[in-house]
Amino acid sequence: MIGLIHKIVRSHLKAAAQTGIHFLMSSNKQGYFEHRKQTLSSLNSRQLLGEREVKTLQAMLQIPDKEAFLEGKTVLDLGCGDQYIRGAFEDRGASYRGLDIDECDLEAQVFPVLSDSQDIAVCLALIEHMYDPGNFLAETLRVLKTGGLLWLSTPDIEACGAKFWNDPTHVHPYTRASIKTLLLMNGFADVLVTPNYRCKPMYHYRNTDFNFLRARFLLPFAGTSRLAVPEWIKGHCTGLFALAKKAEMGSVT
Repeated sequence: MIGLIHKIVRSHLKAAAQTGIHFLMSSNKQGYFEHRKQTLSSLNSRQLLGEREVKTLQAMLQIPDKEAFLEGKTVLDLGCGDQYIRGAFEDRGASYRGLDIDECDLEAQVFPVLSDSQDIAVCLALIEHMYDPGNFLAETLRVLKTGGLLWLSTPDIEACGAKFWNDPTHVHPYTRASIKTLLLMNGFADVLVTPNYRCKPMYHYRNTDFNFLRARFLLPFAGTSRLAVPEWIKGHCTGLFALAKKAEMGSVT
């Protein structure tokens, strides 16, 4: 009888602990969301950054007519924050929708988006905040059309090192190899991982050792540097871009 009582007590304690952990995680996510909204820079600078982000995506696309590619496309911005990339996509004829934690817990819940409805899913500086991205990637795959693209960014732990942990909401670091493996394991195909250069010529967006060496050591100035230095020595970065495709069944590579 005493043993049974102990089992019941342990069961209740375990359930309470799990509830507390879930509440803490939810509180941390909500706190991050509120902090991010409060610390964003001015509207004009955010819009300019959004323009740079979309131009970078266009540079990464290995297609003949990059300018016309976004016309008529549906774009889902996951972890959208202030939706700073919205204008740049809509100016190019795309239909934009933003989704964030105030509407859906992207790590744990079903996205309120129809299956096979999106041409492009964007996930910028989000996945490193997730303990387990399995649900997020499964849902992203579900809502993408066949042939649709996932474009994401995340810090490169091999390049930024301990600075990754300066953001207390970072919980999961990635490397060039691990982010590619993660996407392939979760059903994506044709995965391209590159340094997170902005607005560079297409040859910068290749998964080569030299490209990563150049991003970390050979380019001394950030792409946004206001110093009067030539553009060709700008581009220092310590993050990753990944571009992946939702393939047809049985054709994952």
